[in-house]
Amino acid sequence: MGSVSVVIALLLITPAVYLVIRVVGIGIDEAVALLFRPRTGQLLWRTAQLAVIVTCASIVVGVGLAWCVAHGVRRGRAVVIALLAAPLAIPSYVSGFVWVRLFPGFEGLWAAALVLTLACYPLVMLPVMAVISGTGRADEDAARTLGCGPVGAFLRVTLPRIRPVVIAGALLVALYAISDFGGPAIVRFEPFTVGIYNAYNGTLDRSVAALYGLVLALIAVVLAVAERRMRRDVDTGSTPLRARQVQDRPVAWGVVTSVVMVGVCVPVVGLCTEISESQRLGFDDLGDLIAWVGPYAGTTMELSVQAAMVIVLLALPLAFFVSRPRTRTGDAVEVVSYLGYTLPGVTVALSMVFLGTRLLPDYYLTAAMLIATYAVLFLPVCLGPVRSGVDAIPPQMAEVSRTLRAGPVATAVRVQLPLLAPAVLAGAALAFLSVAKELPATLMLAPIGTRTLATDMWSLNNDMNYGRAAVLGLVLIVVASIPTAALSALFGKAGGR
Repeated sequence: MGSVSVVIALLLITPAVYLVIRVVGIGIDEAVALLFRPRTGQLLWRTAQLAVIVTCASIVVGVGLAWCVAHGVRRGRAVVIALLAAPLAIPSYVSGFVWVRLFPGFEGLWAAALVLTLACYPLVMLPVMAVISGTGRADEDAARTLGCGPVGAFLRVTLPRIRPVVIAGALLVALYAISDFGGPAIVRFEPFTVGIYNAYNGTLDRSVAALYGLVLALIAVVLAVAERRMRRDVDTGSTPLRARQVQDRPVAWGVVTSVVMVGVCVPVVGLCTEISESQRLGFDDLGDLIAWVGPYAGTTMELSVQAAMVIVLLALPLAFFVSRPRTRTGDAVEVVSYLGYTLPGVTVALSMVFLGTRLLPDYYLTAAMLIATYAVLFLPVCLGPVRSGVDAIPPQMAEVSRTLRAGPVATAVRVQLPLLAPAVLAGAALAFLSVAKELPATLMLAPIGTRTLATDMWSLNNDMNYGRAAVLGLVLIVVASIPTAALSALFGKAGGR
């Protein structure tokens, strides 16, 4: 498993190698001068502000929603979870565009923080919900019988158990916040990603953009190392002693409704407004609509499913390798796995173009290279929940399995993988959603003639055909709701155990 993980790490380090090659060409002295100029410090400060605000807000909202759904939502649980996870399917630039159109003057740091928080809180909510659904409520019920209220039981019992996945989700949120371009750009806020985009388009010399990319990669390394040090083993060996019926609570429903209104209804209403005001829709009935969007939706789902399966297959050996026992090689592999996720999609795509044109020309502009690019970009969104699920499995279970003469493979298949099912499904859903709305890598590396919902929506937006682009945005939300609906059904069924 160690050799497999090292091979995967070599793929994931490709963007960093590309950036180093570009930066080396400008010389160390010039690179240092560019690194310490005032503009670099300004971009770093803005990026740090945005990342801290979005991460803290996403933790509060994500954990709060997971707790509300687990303890205060009984009817329609699957639909509620699907709606709460729906913002993952809404590209940040689409959400930002809607907010700007609905509320003139919506711009700056706090505007970018709101847009990214609405896009990121499911990265915390879904893994936390997976742990809550998979570990049972016996300990929390016992705390309640000993006189703890709901808040006390959560702080003393639930919070220590979900801490690893909260930290893992917070890492993903922070990396997303420092790597996203569309959301901050549309609300006129300039962190590193917007600076990289401006550097790519402002001059023929791409060295400054590569240097900024290396700064983001260094930030990713620092965050990954900090997250790994903060994580601690948590005893989750208890099992549910009895089922407990969840009761609908008005407060929980109020919180859930408020978040759905802000995170889902506002973008959907904005898109519907664009559709109603458009004079260039180009279809007259449902049949014409299906004939138009059907091929794009089919391609989007096909690529997303294939990429999610590949990402899960890559994440499983990595999760077991970096979990127990912890080694220096495992630490290095885990840190490397986050490099692609923290870089703008255009930077990762350019690195894969560099690799494809020089080393793998036969695979350039093929589905295989596109899916490999998706793996570099989005492996962390799956690795986080899966690794946290592995950490939550008591090591005694594997030891008992081996004493019963089960080998490592049999132990993994018969004992560990069934316990990992909620975490694996959560990771697969997150990967599917991330791939479905990805834009720059798909534009640059998709096989000739391949068009997805995201790429065609981008083309229509450039042509100022906002009505048709809004239609594709709504269809993208529907397509991305499929895995979240399946996942929410699992959580809804597990939540009552």
